Amino acid sequence: MSVPVDPRSKDDGFEHHDANVKGLLAVGFGLLATLAVSLTAVAVLISYYDSTPEPPVTALERDRIIPPAPRLETSSRGNGQQVIREAEQRLNRYAWIDREAGVARIPLPRARILLLERGWPSPVEASGGRDVRLQQTKQRAQP
Repeated sequence: MSVPVDPRSKDDGFEHHDANVKGLLAVGFGLLATLAVSLTAVAVLISYYDSTPEPPVTALERDRIIPPAPRLETSSRGNGQQVIREAEQRLNRYAWIDREAGVARIPLPRARILLLERGWPSPVEASGGRDVRLQQTKQRAQP
């Protein structure tokens, strides 16, 4: 299927009816004018907001209100280091968990040594519950 070609375009070697240059120039200048008006409007708004004084601060805005705990972290690196330090102290110190029941927390290296010496504790019987475990703990604690 062939497209009819203008004989003048065929003689000159290029198409004379490609685009309407006047229309394209009008659209281009219209876009530039719109851009210039927009930039001018933004500049006027910025200068207006810079020259407008801020409203006075109320007493409620001046008071510093501290929300109840838990609060958001202000320094995640600092708080993270503190949490790690506290956890390491908890893992490396002796402390009572339940003094009445005779349950204590011991440092990890000491717990590993005791586990190697005494072996893994036997499973708790289903009927006895906590009493059986307490008796096993007291028996192992005696030298």
